[in-house]
Amino acid sequence: MEIIAKKKRQPVEAPPTAPIAAPLEKEESFTHSVTVQCNTLLYTTLQNMIASAHTGNDFTYTSVADVIRASLQAYKDGMELTELEGSGTKKQTSIRLSAELYEFYKTWPSQLRTKILERVIRTYLSNQA
Repeated sequence: MEIIAKKKRQPVEAPPTAPIAAPLEKEESFTHSVTVQCNTLLYTTLQNMIASAHTGNDFTYTSVADVIRASLQAYKDGMELTELEGSGTKKQTSIRLSAELYEFYKTWPSQLRTKILERVIRTYLSNQA
């Protein structure tokens, strides 16, 4: 003879709910693409700086474009240019900018944009050190 016992009913608990997160800050969208040129040695230095930072678990900048955007924003916010343009071959790359930075970049004289941008990047890097 087999005895079968009934299981007692367990009260049903509501499934745990995840706390409602605060709305995320609106991510800035980079809607405008710009082709820029900068000194090849400067570009390589930026790549090495980012790789070195990532090795040290500093993920402030994920790419060269992030550094360029940060330097443009610093210049727009009033950073004084203290560095000069370097001579040598230029590397051409394309970056995406927010509408605000794009409009600021387009106010520069078209023949001097490369020179100004390189000075902006060099000044930004010297201020970060």
